[in-house]
Amino acid sequence: MTTHQGRLRAVRSIMATGLVATVLAAGGSAAAAGEPPAEPGEQAHSDRWAVSASEPLQVGFNGRSEQIEMIDHFYAPDPDHGPRLCQYYTGWDTAVHTEGEPDHPSGLAANIAWLETAQASGCDEVLISFKALSSADPDDEFDPDPPTVTEYQAAFTDYVDTDWAALAGYTGDLAFAAWNEPNLNATSGNGYPAPAPGADSVIGPRLAAQYYLAATSVCASRGCTVAAVNFGSNGGHWVDYQTNCTMAAVPRQEHCDEPSEHNTTGLPPSYLDEYRNEIANAAPDFGLPAGFRPEVVAYHGWSDTNAYLTGVRTCTGYDDCLLDRVLYAFRGSWGGAEIWNTEDGVGQPGFFTHEEITDDVQVEAMEYLLGLAESTPRYTRLYYTHLIGSPSRLLLTDGDQPQVRPAMGLLQAAAAAESVDD
Repeated sequence: MTTHQGRLRAVRSIMATGLVATVLAAGGSAAAAGEPPAEPGEQAHSDRWAVSASEPLQVGFNGRSEQIEMIDHFYAPDPDHGPRLCQYYTGWDTAVHTEGEPDHPSGLAANIAWLETAQASGCDEVLISFKALSSADPDDEFDPDPPTVTEYQAAFTDYVDTDWAALAGYTGDLAFAAWNEPNLNATSGNGYPAPAPGADSVIGPRLAAQYYLAATSVCASRGCTVAAVNFGSNGGHWVDYQTNCTMAAVPRQEHCDEPSEHNTTGLPPSYLDEYRNEIANAAPDFGLPAGFRPEVVAYHGWSDTNAYLTGVRTCTGYDDCLLDRVLYAFRGSWGGAEIWNTEDGVGQPGFFTHEEITDDVQVEAMEYLLGLAESTPRYTRLYYTHLIGSPSRLLLTDGDQPQVRPAMGLLQAAAAAESVDD
């Protein structure tokens, strides 16, 4: 019988054949295989965001209050399980509206209640991920038109400047994802539903990039962090992470004049291609320096994990690995960014049942997920979904006391930088 450690070593062996291994061989630098020369207008990125391969993975948790209330089971009693990182999803205009039903996930009252829970649960930092939900009219969640950049920036500023310590007693830090899954037209992700199933997202890649730049310009004077990208990957949308154009930092009208080495069939720019091109072109419009590059890139890793669980594919390189595509896109002058997997888990609701994700299956898939995380020192954070309730749950709450599933021990070991072979 294959041991858990043996399976993890096998995953690492598989990963060693892909671009991820190339990044590792280069010491986590941007000198990946097939690296093009520096793009016009790019500048070298500071080394201050370089991450040592010996640093432990930082683990956080997503969800509503009932999820956050359970995080002590992961972080305690061992203080070596890293900072307590939590994530909350809310509407882009939460701070603009002072009204809102307490149980509406975008209402100001809901934000206050959630942050009160975060404070009581010891969250050191909360990642606020904005969505299309609006507290303006809880019965009509989606305005047919997304906010203008000016509207978005004003609402973002209001949120950042809100005295959450006075309102909710929350004294930890805040970080931000400018928009949750802007590339998806799915109500579940709530990036922004499109007019009809299968249609392009209402929020195009250039508008999504401008939201990111607007938020970053606000945080530049306030000392907060904004994660770029944060795209969904389910439903075949991992193709949105493709690099179809060789250059990103070129004038808009010249974008994709030269296809990338992976684009052999004349594909147009991907969602991520256009997103990066807009950052390269529009950053100075938001008071950011020419050659500005993101310090943090977020992605939702469900596609890789679900593909492993269903036996569809495993990561061997760019053609079959979402993480490889992220690393490939963010290399060169973009290569200084930390990589945060801001939404992932072992057993996604809607894809699997509780019965399918047995302890053995969950342990094996967790080893695969952690093998990806350990394959590059740039992968510094994993926000896990969910601790309770769903097929990915790490705690069983059927009895009087929560029962810890074996996979949680693997995740705790990763957060404590323990050797899996010990």
